[in-house]
Amino acid sequence: MPRLDHVTIETRDAPVMISFLETLLGVREGYRPPFASPGHWLYLDERPVIHLSLTSRSTDFPPGMFNHVAFSLYEFGPALERIKASGYRYEYYDIPDTDLGQVFVYGPEGVKIELQYPRPA
Repeated sequence: MPRLDHVTIETRDAPVMISFLETLLGVREGYRPPFASPGHWLYLDERPVIHLSLTSRSTDFPPGMFNHVAFSLYEFGPALERIKASGYRYEYYDIPDTDLGQVFVYGPEGVKIELQYPRPA
């Protein structure tokens, strides 16, 4: 059965993007095979779930078919504190007819990350 393996984000500034994703998701940079093109692999639970490719584009991500990627979040309070401390814009909503909430965080270069969390009963 197919499953999502990873997402790739093209970035102009890898250290800034890595810092944002570390703060938001707790990812850690790990092994990346020696490809000819430069990049970074970021791991969650021992899996390289985010691949960063370096690019030289001159503008932020253009709006288009790909809008955001979502991750499950289990400890909302501490995550919200990290989000607030990061200084990045965020907004959160309840998902209608579910017990889930969602936080959208707008990061460097126009990247948007969604964090879903169980709302308190």
